[in-house]
Amino acid sequence: MRELTLDEIEQVSGGGTIGDFAADGGAFGTIVGTLFTNTLAGAARGGLVGAGMGASFGAGHMAGTALYDWLS
Repeated sequence: MRELTLDEIEQVSGGGTIGDFAADGGAFGTIVGTLFTNTLAGAARGGLVGAGMGASFGAGHMAGTALYDWLS
């Protein structure tokens, strides 16, 4: 049995970069929203903003990685 290459690991590992960053950003945003406002509405707003920022960062990360791979 041989070891998997990095490309093979990425193909079978599941989950997308955008979704992973959105989930992490949403979780972090919920915590920050709760701490700053001490309300459920603040937690929800913070989660939405965090998820949006995380998804945006994930999309940029994927595009940058693809561009780097294409250029090198």
